[in-house]
Amino acid sequence: MNEAQALKHTFEHTRTYFPSLGNSYKGRPVLFFDNSAGAQVSQFVIDRVTDYYIHRNAQKGTIFTRTAEMQQTIVDARQLAADLVGATDHTEIAFGQNATNFFHLYAHHLGRDLQAGDHIIITEADHHANVNPWMELAERDIHVHLWNVDAQGSLDFDHYEQLLALKPKLVAVGWASNATGTIHDMPRITAMAHRAGALVVADGVQAASHIAMDVKAADVDFAAFSTYKIFGPHMGFGYVNRDRLERLEGWRIQHELERDSYFFEVGSQNHEGIEGFIGSMEYLAQVTKDAEGNGLSLDKTPLANSRPSRHEIAGAMHFAHEYEQQLTDHFLAKLADVEGVVLYGKSAEQADERLPVFSFNIEGIETDTLGHALNDASIEARTGNYLAINLMKRLAEPFGGSALRISLVHYNTVEEIDLFFGIFAQVLTDLKMKVD
Repeated sequence: MNEAQALKHTFEHTRTYFPSLGNSYKGRPVLFFDNSAGAQVSQFVIDRVTDYYIHRNAQKGTIFTRTAEMQQTIVDARQLAADLVGATDHTEIAFGQNATNFFHLYAHHLGRDLQAGDHIIITEADHHANVNPWMELAERDIHVHLWNVDAQGSLDFDHYEQLLALKPKLVAVGWASNATGTIHDMPRITAMAHRAGALVVADGVQAASHIAMDVKAADVDFAAFSTYKIFGPHMGFGYVNRDRLERLEGWRIQHELERDSYFFEVGSQNHEGIEGFIGSMEYLAQVTKDAEGNGLSLDKTPLANSRPSRHEIAGAMHFAHEYEQQLTDHFLAKLADVEGVVLYGKSAEQADERLPVFSFNIEGIETDTLGHALNDASIEARTGNYLAINLMKRLAEPFGGSALRISLVHYNTVEEIDLFFGIFAQVLTDLKMKVD
């Protein structure tokens, strides 16, 4: 089989690992099209969590054998997270409640050394998780600047140049948009920020469920991720680039981070969730084995010479991104035939610059009305602004800053897309008849 067929065969098979994908509603199969908010979990995760509760349910600080095993499991999980995103090792990873919590922790600790009159850059494209914590620093007369997007929702680099001339201390930016699916040029963003003397705090939440992340190659200083977007339990983890601690010269957390990043792990952790996260990484390793068994190879990719565990885990995300390009092309081709559609973000001609995340409206139909009609047809598609508040206010202003979002991942299929558009056509016909 050719590469496209091998990818399709590989990822259609991944569906067998997810028990929830067999769910139905009112006699119809559920279409899980809200993956940007959270993905489903595989049997690997379910088995890991169950096994934890039976064999390793323990607390830190005891002399019990189960405690020692549990503590080693946490270290192992941190290493797997490092393998996933391209960190050096487990000392650059900390687990926590979710990505939003990490951004608040970063703002709290990094903000302690900011002075009145200092400058920070946030973006118009970002989820408010990486906006609000920095906005709060404005109460101390720290200047928080909004990096604008263009009419397509892409970051405006001319405006970025102007803001960097202010010599900001920090840039907070997303790796990819949870609203439009646009992939931002993180290496370019960080290089420009570092030349201006700024730290970079990256929101990797949306990108991590679609592409092989490489925080070292991108040279970000801090980042945060949500494991429940990466086919795991509801929790998150943070990354600290400990190769670049000299950028924290004079910053109060520098000495804490010289040893490791566990400084950011506040209180007792979600042990069962961390165990489940290991299951999600076992799942990704299995995907890579399946892909290579179908003749696919990582030899001509940046992962070719990576350590074995990163090869297995990040390799799955490389193959997933390749397959998702098929989904993206197919979805955009079908959407183009829908009358009155208003799509936000990159067009079909720029499909390689986006994820399979599609926000759009239909002229003459209220967004929420459309969402409820689809839910009744067993299609899980989100409406609203997805907390990308500034971006959707800018792009979808005629619709009150709201849009319908279809967000796919690698366990979705071309056949599901076709099924969706068949149902969608009938839903639109019914709604337009009611309007008329």
